[in-house]
Amino acid sequence: MKIKEVENQTGITSHNIRFYEKEHLIFPQRNPMNGYREYTDADVKLLNRIKLLRILDISVSEIRECIQGRKNLSDVLRIHMDDLKTEEQRIRQNQLLCEQLAGLELDINEVPDNLLKQIFHNKEAYCRQLEQLKKQDRIKSLIFLSRQSICILGWLFVMILCLYFYFELFTAYMTLPFQLIALSMIIVVFVCMIRIIYYNEKA
Repeated sequence: MKIKEVENQTGITSHNIRFYEKEHLIFPQRNPMNGYREYTDADVKLLNRIKLLRILDISVSEIRECIQGRKNLSDVLRIHMDDLKTEEQRIRQNQLLCEQLAGLELDINEVPDNLLKQIFHNKEAYCRQLEQLKKQDRIKSLIFLSRQSICILGWLFVMILCLYFYFELFTAYMTLPFQLIALSMIIVVFVCMIRIIYYNEKA
């Protein structure tokens, strides 16, 4: 099998296939007649596995040691998982810092010196404080939404009662002008309730 066929089957470029050969990850045979590389199905299978590990950011040197039997793949992957968790934590910290700095809307020369000192002194501790503040904000938002929901449900209950009394009682004992006045008052109360809830939510 020629290198172009291997490239088509694996999606790995010819350049990278030769690189993996140079790094002693694969060992294609040479055709004695013309000196060209001859790849086997086993080479293709191995290249696909190498491709997977490279997608996972496993280093070439570690892949070579796994192929040579000097390292166990499971052990390599477990260590890599720990590295990914550390990287994930670093990215999360940077995300929190970016969110805070973007929220301040400052020019580069306006970033407070005391903020820089806090970050440089102990970035992890500072980011933990930011994370805690975000959790507190989420809890406050949930409490606020719960109160708003209870308020809305309470007002709806009152409105239903008002409409019930209007249609069941007022229509029987009140003249048309007073009925219209009562209905207008109910509508005004309902509109005021909606406006109060809306402006409280915006605040």
